[in-house]
Amino acid sequence: MLDADLSFSYGDGRSVFNGFRFAVGEGEKLLVVAPPGSGKTTLAKILTGALPGYSGGELKGHAYASGIDVLSMPAAMRMEIIGRVSQNTDEMLLFSSVREEIDFPLMNLGLEREERRRRIDRALELFGLERYSSVSTSELSGGEKRRLMLAIIFAVDPRICILDESFDELSPSWRRRLAGIIREHEGTVIAFASHELAEHAGAFDRMVGIGDDGFVPYSPQSLPEVHLRPARADGPCLAAEDLIIERIHRSSGDLRDFSLSVPHLEARGGECCILLGENGSGKSTLSRVLCGLLQEKGGMVSLDGRSLSSKDRRRTVAYLMQNPYEELFLPTVEDEMRSTGASAEAIREALSIFHLDAGEYVQEMSYGRAKLLQAAIFHLLRRPFAIFDEMDSALPYDDFILAASAYLGSGAGLIVITHDERIPSILPGRLMRIEGGRLHEC
Repeated sequence: MLDADLSFSYGDGRSVFNGFRFAVGEGEKLLVVAPPGSGKTTLAKILTGALPGYSGGELKGHAYASGIDVLSMPAAMRMEIIGRVSQNTDEMLLFSSVREEIDFPLMNLGLEREERRRRIDRALELFGLERYSSVSTSELSGGEKRRLMLAIIFAVDPRICILDESFDELSPSWRRRLAGIIREHEGTVIAFASHELAEHAGAFDRMVGIGDDGFVPYSPQSLPEVHLRPARADGPCLAAEDLIIERIHRSSGDLRDFSLSVPHLEARGGECCILLGENGSGKSTLSRVLCGLLQEKGGMVSLDGRSLSSKDRRRTVAYLMQNPYEELFLPTVEDEMRSTGASAEAIREALSIFHLDAGEYVQEMSYGRAKLLQAAIFHLLRRPFAIFDEMDSALPYDDFILAASAYLGSGAGLIVITHDERIPSILPGRLMRIEGGRLHEC
C-alpha cells in the first residue's frame, strides 16, 4: 500500500532523514513509538505535502501509495490518498463552528451536499460531537478539539490516515473508543506516539520505532519509578473553598452552560496532586481560575489562609497549558529563558536540567520539546505552585518525570492533570476527580 524511500533536510542544512525506507501494508494498522525530535511529525508532514511545500527544505526520493508517488503530487491533491491529524490541533482549526470545520475539506473534494451531510453526521456521531455541531471551536476543550480533528479525517476517509499523537488529550474512555474505531476501520492507519499507552493494546497489527534507515522493531520500555519526599509540613498551602465556576457557551443557545462546583481543594508545597476527569469536565477551566486567568462566580482561593486576587494568583500559580505554543513567543530557547529575568547561571542550570539547546529556534522544536521549554521557563520563574495540564502527552515518561521531579525538588506544589491511567502509579500523589460537575478527592 505505502512503499517509501526518502531523504529530507531543512533549509538550514539539518538532515532529518537520509535514505529512510519503510513499507506499510494495505489496511495495516501501524503504531510508531519514538521520542520527541525523532522525526515523527516531520515524516507526517512530508507524506501529506506540508513539507517542503509550506516550510521549505530539500526532499528526495519517493512514497508510492497504490502505485502513485504522492511526493510528486501537490498537497491539495493528496487528500483522498493520505491525510493526517496534526499533533497541534489549534494550527488546523479555521472556521467558526464544528460542522463548518468538517464540511470544508469535503467541499474541496467536490462532494454533493447530501453526501457531505451524510459524512458530517456520521463523523459527529462517531466522535460524540453531535451536540457541539454549531459550537465555536474556540469553546471546545483540548480533548474535544482532538475528537474534532479525528472526525474531520474520518469524514474525508483517505486511503491512509496518519494520526500524530492522536490518543493524547483524550480521556481513557475516548482512547478506548478510538482504539476500537481504528480496529474496525477498513483503510490503513499509521499512528505516531511518544510513549506506549495501555489503550494501544489490540488496536494495531504492528508496533515499531524509528531508526536511522527506517522503522525498527519496537522494544517496550519499563515504567520509571519515582520516590517522592513527603510534602513539607511548613510549606505554603494553596486552597480553594466553595468555588463556583460558570462558563457560558456564547456560540450556541442549544448547548447547556458549563458549571463546576469545588467544595474544597488543598495543595501544599512539595506535594503532588493528580487531577482526573473526562474531556470537557472542567479541569482546564479550574486551572485557569486557580492561576488567575478566569474569575470564579463564587467562593475563595487562598494562600496560607489569605485570600488571593486574580493578580496575586498569577504570581503564585504557574499554569503550563496543554498547547505549549500558547505560552511561547520569542525566537530562540535562550530568548525565552532570558525573558524570565533569571540569572545567566540559573539559565545554564535549567538548560542542563531540561536537556535544551540555548540556540534552538522555538518554532522548529518538536511539540514535546516545546513542552520541556515551557516547563523550563516556569521553573525559572519560581512560582510556589504549578499546574501541568496534560504535560505527559507527547512526552516519553522519562521526560515527564524529569519535569515533575524538578518542580517538586524545588519545593513547588504540583497539580498534574492527566488522562493516562498509568501516571498515578508512576507519580504517587493525592488523587482528585471532576465528575458530574463537582470536584472530589478519590
